Amino acid sequence: MKCSPIRRWTLTCILGTLSSIAVAQDANVSWTDPQMTALASTYDKLFSTEWSGGIDAGIGVQANPGDIAVVDDPVIVGRKAVRVHMSRAEDFSKIANGVPRAELIFPKAVNFAQGPDYLLRWSTFIPAGFAFDNKQAVIVTQVHQGERTGGPTIALSLQGNRYAISERGGANTSTVSAGKWLCCADADQGKWVNWSLRYIADDSGHHASTQLWKDGHSVFASQGIPNAYPGVQDAYLKMGLYKSGWKSSASDVSDITLFFGSVSVSKK
Repeated sequence: MKCSPIRRWTLTCILGTLSSIAVAQDANVSWTDPQMTALASTYDKLFSTEWSGGIDAGIGVQANPGDIAVVDDPVIVGRKAVRVHMSRAEDFSKIANGVPRAELIFPKAVNFAQGPDYLLRWSTFIPAGFAFDNKQAVIVTQVHQGERTGGPTIALSLQGNRYAISERGGANTSTVSAGKWLCCADADQGKWVNWSLRYIADDSGHHASTQLWKDGHSVFASQGIPNAYPGVQDAYLKMGLYKSGWKSSASDVSDITLFFGSVSVSKK
């Protein structure tokens, strides 16, 4: 599948190429939750939120009114979560780029420079009865490349009943440099999924490393492959729903709702 460069990146292009990428394999490490906590303890925390006071000051919102809200945790009493909802019938013309999205932009404390070792921890909750879209993907978490146009440097997406993790960087950012499909999102309905991303950015690939854990188990690892746009030192974190082709392409769903739990970003 060949994708031509465009200003407004489309999900079909990136996800359609994942099956042909063989540069990323599972790491032979399986972290239990205590071990993941031990790993996190070796980092210095840059930012964290449990949403108990609402959406933190400094977090930007790209969404129509009411699409993003802090609510009671759907399963854990006394805890808060972020509910993100979009309807295909909404008018997104006043949102960034005029395409369907409901996203949070995290503050500058969460920017990712090339070289340092970062650890990002967050959680997602797919509600029971969630309708999976087999025709097009939705990005739920991304490391965005700052002012540069194109697909996100790192993206965690949903399409059908699978997750997809992808990265891009180096001289050719119009295609994915590494990626993988992850099974099985439909088995995660009605429960929290805990994600951990270890990210060392390098546009040359020489020192690049991207590792993803799902509920303490390694599901993706990429080393020595460019994972940053050339010269970008201010990539930033976004979470929510981004479905750029929802209005213009076929889709199985008319509404999407997802929840996000606590978020922390650390560095060493």
